[in-house]
Amino acid sequence: MTRLAYVGLGNMGSQMCANLCAYAKRSNLPPVLVWNRSSDKYATVPRAEPAENLTALAGAADIVFTCLLNDAAAEDVYGEMLAAVEQGKDMIFIDQSSLTPKMASKLQDAAAAKGATYLSSPVFGPPAVAKTAQLLLVLGGAPAAKERVKPILVPAIGKAIIDVGEQAAKGVTLKLLGNTCILGTIELLAETYALADSVDFDPHVFQDFIGQWFPAPSSCLHLPSNGCFAFNARNILSLGADLGHPCPVPTIERALGNMERAKTIGGPDMDWSSLAIAAREQAGLEPFREGATGGQPQGQ
Repeated sequence: MTRLAYVGLGNMGSQMCANLCAYAKRSNLPPVLVWNRSSDKYATVPRAEPAENLTALAGAADIVFTCLLNDAAAEDVYGEMLAAVEQGKDMIFIDQSSLTPKMASKLQDAAAAKGATYLSSPVFGPPAVAKTAQLLLVLGGAPAAKERVKPILVPAIGKAIIDVGEQAAKGVTLKLLGNTCILGTIELLAETYALADSVDFDPHVFQDFIGQWFPAPSSCLHLPSNGCFAFNARNILSLGADLGHPCPVPTIERALGNMERAKTIGGPDMDWSSLAIAAREQAGLEPFREGATGGQPQGQ
């Protein structure tokens, strides 16, 4: 009987793991094994079974999902798990982390050296969408392993899958390209809201237009706090060079600068929409519009 496991119970991982636990129960599978650096996160997945350590988890599981902070965390966690995998064991790792293509390739090769399979499966959507298992999933890696896990990914984790081929690096490349569109959209909206306020146009009317004409999460400017913003933006900016063809992305350069300025003004926990703070400052406006509540920038 297939044993599932999940490693990394952050804002996204805890939601996806909870849904995976529900899937395991519906499918009469054993409880999902979990591991997280801080044990207090286990309370977010009461149906799961905490593993003593990564070695025990890797030894017992057949399919391991991971959702890790960055390349360094992934290299550390996968190094420990792969060291515990029995040579030739038919084991699949499904990595939902937002890594660099270089790291995804490195982990794919490391898993293959042990006879295991590493799949890159980053996701699109905020925690609220993860909670309802409506994420858009990306999947890159060996075809046979992908076909084995697709019936688990949908409906347990998301609503649809974009298959990018056999290279795990392509999965995280698409994630970075998608994030480029999202961050670019937020930057453009931040500038446009500042322009609207500069010409005394009611931002609530403009928000009504945006909500009806561009009904997507990135255009609604209600995004969770995310300390990984700078990490993601810098990975976008280095993507071309990392893959052998440097390519300027000036919109993201501007977005990164504005986010750093917004954090200086409002503190480190500002959400992505706080790009609007810097855009307002550049337009000669007060960073926060008079009458705004909850530390929200213009029009919210």
